[in-house]
Amino acid sequence: MPPINGEADGQTSQPNDDFEGKIFALDISASAEETERMATRMQQRCSLLLDELEQFQSHLKQQKKEKRVEVRGFKTGINAEMKLLNKLATADPNEPKTKHGLRSSNLSFFDTVWSIAKTRSSVVALGKRFFWLPEQTAPDANPKVQTKGTGQQKNVALVDIVSQDGLEWIKVSSITEKRIIWDLTRAGWAGDSSSDEDEDQSSDDGDEPGLVKQVEALVKASRATRIRYRHPTVRLILPRIKAVPDSKEVGNVLQQIKDLGVHIQTSEDVSSQYPSISSVVNRMAVDRSEPFSEVLNIDCTILLAFASDLSHSRVAPEDWHNKAISRQIEMESEDQLLPSNLWPTCGSRKMVCTSEAAVRMQEIVDIIGTETEKRRAVLLLSTDDTTKLSKDDRLQEFQRLSDYNVPSEWALPIEVVDVDISSMISSLPSSAEKVSENLTPINQSVFLYGWLTHRTTISSNGSVAKDIETTIETNRVDEKTQGPDIWLSASSRSLVGKEKERRGANGKGALPQD
Repeated sequence: MPPINGEADGQTSQPNDDFEGKIFALDISASAEETERMATRMQQRCSLLLDELEQFQSHLKQQKKEKRVEVRGFKTGINAEMKLLNKLATADPNEPKTKHGLRSSNLSFFDTVWSIAKTRSSVVALGKRFFWLPEQTAPDANPKVQTKGTGQQKNVALVDIVSQDGLEWIKVSSITEKRIIWDLTRAGWAGDSSSDEDEDQSSDDGDEPGLVKQVEALVKASRATRIRYRHPTVRLILPRIKAVPDSKEVGNVLQQIKDLGVHIQTSEDVSSQYPSISSVVNRMAVDRSEPFSEVLNIDCTILLAFASDLSHSRVAPEDWHNKAISRQIEMESEDQLLPSNLWPTCGSRKMVCTSEAAVRMQEIVDIIGTETEKRRAVLLLSTDDTTKLSKDDRLQEFQRLSDYNVPSEWALPIEVVDVDISSMISSLPSSAEKVSENLTPINQSVFLYGWLTHRTTISSNGSVAKDIETTIETNRVDEKTQGPDIWLSASSRSLVGKEKERRGANGKGALPQD
């Protein structure tokens, strides 16, 4: 993996200029002027950190992603640090406790965590705790942050940065060689250090167990957790430790950590330059960092979204619209599903759907669809009736039926494929049989097909996706089994339908899609 820095992306960078080193270099004998200057600088740095975090949160809110990224605890910690620094900035700079307060500040830790977070993709949490039971062996497919126990003692591991949409856990430690040796000596694992220099013990790790114990907890938590069928990787960032430590004992500790399967990045891999938030905010907030398959498997829910009038124009609210339709009209006015979500996701990739999904979509369109919805449904699929229509013909007609710019690379038509559910189940891992028991025939065809062919399934059916993952994990018999790759749209769109048919549905909305 390349060094953690901003320059690898060709982005504008901002200097870190050994900010942490200058804080720790503040001596008790420092002059009042030096102390005041450092306090002011720390205030400015903390303010900048909060400002960038606000920009990140604003971007998430614009993208309707603020609920999927956990930064509240991290921000609370920085705000507390800001209050402390404001207090120290007005304190007597000649007082030793003022200098000690600045030296023991956690600002450098927060600053380092944030700087490294800006180099990652798909950041979903900063400062998240993961819990697991001592006897837990089966991984939790849907881990939640828990603040209270359930009658059983739980172990906890704190992850500073959760990135790659949950698949990468990063721990940042400002620990030094001297502190590691001190911990080893206290535990009776090593002789006294030859250095008699004192080190401030009030760093971010001061009240926590030794480094190895922290990392072991992270590894245990990751082994008790699966994100999309995989254990998260653990990465340890040590900005104040060299790749080849001066102390043999410290080198042994690093090797012990590596033997746990943990990736270690030391001071040589941590740049003194970090990207500006504006240059990386899109990457930080991306939904997923993994590539899609070359061919996409389109679920019935997405076929209906492609055909719906709600997705292509500003539909005026009517008194006969049910609550779901009214809510979708509001959502579309705030964030257009196709231009901002589905079309960018599809790109120029070929699309397929199962015949069961195509038939169900067509049934719903035939019953309640408007004339424009019916025509879009015809243009979407490759059928015997539309074989003479070229891709350009379809896109041009789609454009006439849409208020938005239909992308020229959108790979219409969607190919309809026939599947044999029994054959697919027999060719998949043993858990597929359990999965299929909980699915309707349409969903069996869609999700088992995506699983078997290793094609990313595009869907808005979040409840089904969650049930599939839970069932696979509950019935797991080995470490290698991976379920279907499913990308979930942030929202769905039903057909607007015609007034007569909608009223006839007793206000229940669109027919079931699955």
